[in-house]
Amino acid sequence: MKELNLLLDKYRKQNISLSLEDEREMLYQYVYYTNKLEGNKLTLAQTSQLLSSDTISGNNIRASDILEQKGMYKALVYMIRAVRNKEMLSTSLLTELNWLAIGPLWKSDDSYLDSKQKGQTMNGFKVSQNVIQIRKGAKLLEQIEPLSNPENVQSNMEDLVQSVFKSKANIIDKVSFLAQELWLHQPFMDGNKRTGRLAINFLTMKEGFPLFIFEDRNKNYNSVLIEQFRDNKPGLVSKYIEVSLSNRMNQSLNLNKGNTKNRGYRMLL
Repeated sequence: MKELNLLLDKYRKQNISLSLEDEREMLYQYVYYTNKLEGNKLTLAQTSQLLSSDTISGNNIRASDILEQKGMYKALVYMIRAVRNKEMLSTSLLTELNWLAIGPLWKSDDSYLDSKQKGQTMNGFKVSQNVIQIRKGAKLLEQIEPLSNPENVQSNMEDLVQSVFKSKANIIDKVSFLAQELWLHQPFMDGNKRTGRLAINFLTMKEGFPLFIFEDRNKNYNSVLIEQFRDNKPGLVSKYIEVSLSNRMNQSLNLNKGNTKNRGYRMLL
């Protein structure tokens, strides 16, 4: 953590700015990679085309994939604006991020028909019990009952937010704990891990870190999350986040030497 803080100081002093094109591409990459982790089949090129022009080309494109990308983009922009507006972590913020991410699919697709029949409405926590499914490819390895049920999910999430707020741990350990708890509690009917990833960036960006992308070239975030839980290996998610942030800052420092303009995300904020 000490080395990460030193790198953060260096990053802050550079006051790095991205071009509008680079900003857009970073947001498109975030959407692509975070939804790829959940099975979205659109390519990065298709995602960029969709989010920049509201058009898409290719064969056998699923409508659900298009709606997922649009929803996540809305959630990501909202999260960045919440950072800029100095909002605090809250259950209402988590709920808003979740429903922005899955909202387009909820409104336009039959994949949530069962939840709707059970009384689920938008902008709220789950109203029926769900399960955590751990898979390896198409094979189901394990099913786990979430820590929260519809009766206690609201109070559990309020307690979780308060525990993060009061914690004396460093920011990396805080966000790692929050993300794993959101996964284990499954407070939403869908999009729990995606909401956790947005929450990670929300809290780290409030501390001055840049937005980072959950790329899967070296480590798959979902696999790390599951491995930490199943094999009782504390610190795996924290390490993943620390490495990802270090890589992101070093990349920016190397690409922006001598640039002392204002920071990015001008197009959004």
